[in-house]
Amino acid sequence: MTIELLSMLGGGLAGFIFRFMATTVENQQKTNEMLIKMQTVADDSADRAAVRGTHVGRRVLVFTVLFTLAIAPFIGAAVGIPTYVESQREWWDIFGIFTGGWEQVRGIVLLPELRAALVAAVGFYLGGSSISRGRG
Repeated sequence: MTIELLSMLGGGLAGFIFRFMATTVENQQKTNEMLIKMQTVADDSADRAAVRGTHVGRRVLVFTVLFTLAIAPFIGAAVGIPTYVESQREWWDIFGIFTGGWEQVRGIVLLPELRAALVAAVGFYLGGSSISRGRG
């Protein structure tokens, strides 16, 4: 190979490397600008949400779930309020016409959905409290 050919190959390779580096830096700058814009939109949305809501809604939700899960079962059991639950039907009775029915129980039935609501509401309420305290 002649020196001119090596010089051309070296110059072309160096040009490619520098152009690749410039394109990479340009892409990183565009990505950072997009991230800054997205963060600005998220901050603006969070600021509007903080102004919009109050603690009353969360407190009503938590106290309603607490009443349903903690206080109401004791009151229902003490007063003797009848509660009816559906009994299991046979596998062949699709509509529950021939088997199954309703069974009376005393107190209030605690469903797993209500327990999950309690855990979610209390976790959300306490999580929001700890985050707002950490900011100040």
